[in-house]
Amino acid sequence: MITEKAHFSHKTVGDWLGIGVDRLIQINSDEESRSIIDDAEAKARSIIEKGGILAGFLINGGPFYDFAVDDIDAFIELRDKLVKEYKLPFSPHIHVDSVITWIWLMFNGYDFELNSLKIPLEILPTIKKQFERIYQIRRADSWGVDFHKGLGGCPTPCGLFVSNNRNELLLLSKKERGIDTHHLGNDWSLEDPSDITLETSRSAGEALSAVGSLLSMGKNGFRRFLANQIFYTKIFRDLISAENDFLVGNPHALGFNTMVLISPSNKKMTWKEFLKLVEDDSTLLDWANEEVKLFYEFCLKSGGNIKRLGCSFSKSFYKTKTGKSVSGLKYCFVSPHMNFSSIKEEVEKLKKQLADFHISKKR
Repeated sequence: MITEKAHFSHKTVGDWLGIGVDRLIQINSDEESRSIIDDAEAKARSIIEKGGILAGFLINGGPFYDFAVDDIDAFIELRDKLVKEYKLPFSPHIHVDSVITWIWLMFNGYDFELNSLKIPLEILPTIKKQFERIYQIRRADSWGVDFHKGLGGCPTPCGLFVSNNRNELLLLSKKERGIDTHHLGNDWSLEDPSDITLETSRSAGEALSAVGSLLSMGKNGFRRFLANQIFYTKIFRDLISAENDFLVGNPHALGFNTMVLISPSNKKMTWKEFLKLVEDDSTLLDWANEEVKLFYEFCLKSGGNIKRLGCSFSKSFYKTKTGKSVSGLKYCFVSPHMNFSSIKEEVEKLKKQLADFHISKKR
């Protein structure tokens, strides 16, 4: 089972492994983009009672756009309950896609009350809330880390697969399946990484870059870095929300990603107000999607006084209740040099260039 808000790679992996995209059961999500545990339970029971095999749950550990972390403990409890009730001969695997939010784990051991790093109080609860959600990962079967994503500071690709159970990791072992890997000359090696990988050759460069990043930054370095990005993300969202022309499309998100939309009719509104409008008016939603796309393309053709925006474009970061896509500008703050000046400059650029865009449409 996968989640409604999953990264597209989850379906790709299901396809490549021969499971088949049609056999991937999707769990619905709530307004925060977190998977609904009751929906997962109903669909899991349906699979089992129809004689199917529930291989496992691939759940959210903070993917774009909302950095939503599912209730990992609830999924563990659901899995254990299903195993007991149906007397399953195996335990469905639970993997958490935590390749971005692993960095919140750096707050393990941090005293939020003492707050020795003097993290701004207006964002401290936000960081703590996300940490408490992702910390549940210790109970999952496996999870992932991408040091090249978010704030890891490493070249692509640089990832890590973590198994919380050594015996389960050995299920990937070539030796355990009777394959003699003598060609690799590992007779005097206590641990042989190639024994549990698809490749027989792999560069150590990526692993060394991850070690270098971890040792250079340290826990407090990553804590300060993350706190800085969350702080300026909040300021950016506040400035955008104060404008008549724009609105924030993910105000509930606990990460450093912000979706920016063009407000219909030059009217200040919240995300919930926008959703209420477009749910009842598909023509308005089509206009809003086209408007933000054309604006992005206008800025992309930078020249003269028009400069490229510090964002990318997403044609479908959210689905309405009727299944229609909502488009937006995606701002992801990963630069360690983020400060108030750069935030203010970007907001002013958005305002000025939207005005220029409107003028160009009248010509």
